[in-house]
Amino acid sequence: MFRINKSFKPVLQKRPSFGAILILALTINGLIVVAGGVRRASAYNQDLDKLNRFVQTSNSPDAEKKLLSEGRDEIADENWEEAQSRFTDYIRKYPKGKDVDAATYWLAFSLKKQEQFQDADRKLEQLIAQFPASKWKKDAEAMRIEIGPYLNKQTPTNIEKGDVDTQIMVLQSIFQGNPERGASIAADILRNPQKDRRLREAAVSLLGQNQSNTGKAMLLDIVHNGSDTKLRKTAIFWLSQYRDDSVLDMFKELAVSSPDPEIGKAALFSISQYEGSRADAMLSELARSASSRKIREEAIFWLGQRNGAGIDDELIKIFEADPDAQIKKKVIFSLSQRNTASARAKLSEIARSGADKEIRKDAIFWIGQKSDEQSADELMKIYDSDNDTTIRKQVIFAMSQMSNPRARAKLFEIARNESTPQLRGEAIFWISQTNHEQGCEFLIQLYDNEKTEEVKKKIIFSLGQLNKKNCLRKLMEIAKSDPSVQVRKEAVFWLGQSRDPDAQKFLEEILK
Repeated sequence: MFRINKSFKPVLQKRPSFGAILILALTINGLIVVAGGVRRASAYNQDLDKLNRFVQTSNSPDAEKKLLSEGRDEIADENWEEAQSRFTDYIRKYPKGKDVDAATYWLAFSLKKQEQFQDADRKLEQLIAQFPASKWKKDAEAMRIEIGPYLNKQTPTNIEKGDVDTQIMVLQSIFQGNPERGASIAADILRNPQKDRRLREAAVSLLGQNQSNTGKAMLLDIVHNGSDTKLRKTAIFWLSQYRDDSVLDMFKELAVSSPDPEIGKAALFSISQYEGSRADAMLSELARSASSRKIREEAIFWLGQRNGAGIDDELIKIFEADPDAQIKKKVIFSLSQRNTASARAKLSEIARSGADKEIRKDAIFWIGQKSDEQSADELMKIYDSDNDTTIRKQVIFAMSQMSNPRARAKLFEIARNESTPQLRGEAIFWISQTNHEQGCEFLIQLYDNEKTEEVKKKIIFSLGQLNKKNCLRKLMEIAKSDPSVQVRKEAVFWLGQSRDPDAQKFLEEILK
């Protein structure tokens, strides 16, 4: 099938939320630290979620699971003494139970919440020693680091021990318990280029999440003096989350002059994270006059996602002033994402009367991605008023992409009544690509009333594309009884392309 993947249609039909755009951009730019799982400041909620999942999936007998559920409920209600009692009861009653390691961990958790750090540390040490293969071991090691500053002895586990995922978890715990100490350790990690890349990325992200003047200074140093592009991009992102206007000029300078295009792109994205007229003006200036086309294209995209007054006018000015076809197409896309009257009006104007045919086709395509009544009306008007076959073909394609009954009816009208055979064939082809039951019935009726052999062949091809039972039955009928030998051959060929068992059986019977 030659069809736009429907999974993209919601994004194309209406402007995505800024949150969705943010996640998309972060993913594209590789700024989200996923591996190793850097937990955020709301780690308690994540701890509780992990406990919920554990209790729900536990295979322990009912009596054991009941005690675990009670302990979970007390944790959720922050009744730390009651939670301690429930998990202690579990360990006492079921010393060989399946979930003793988990109960020990959550007992230690309850003790930590009551600031009984020595007792919590002993329980964690016991868990690590008795259950070296436990899935709670890493959490236990991380908690020992977290409570280490509250103990009178040097904690036995340190950031150097364990695999990278464990080290990241430990570093997170240190930041939660003592942000200053976490920043100091993060600085040591970042000064050592031999440290694992993921650990260094986690250190940068944690500095950004735990916003402080020390963290900001370290992030700035990475941006200005670092040699690792990925770390610099991550630092740029987290600096943007400070919402400190003083770094906006630095972002602009990086976008304009960085020799590394990835850094320029990350800096531009960070500008887009700021609200207000100053960021609007920066994006507009970069969209108009940055020396790098890539930066200009990115700036146009992010400009189109903003809600500031005058954004439509700015995009239209860029379109009118810039001779570069690629830049014009980027503006057209940004206009298509804006559900404003002026953006729609400009898009329609370009589609109807633009000087460049390829630019017009681009505007027609994006109008078709909206699927609403206004867009369907606009496309039908263009088809009826324009004599250019290439433009009319593009309109047929655009209407075929719309989930709009009136646009579908227009395709049927063109396939039935259009005087230009080339355009009739185009409509017939795209009707087959919609895979719509109504399209199959229409093509069957169209075939029965068609006199031209070449058009019949196009309909046969389209019936074969739809792969529906009634379409296949029609092909069998044509293959068996159409008066034209060439047409019968065409039907047999497309039946042979089908994997339908009835079609295969029909072909085998012909051979007998």
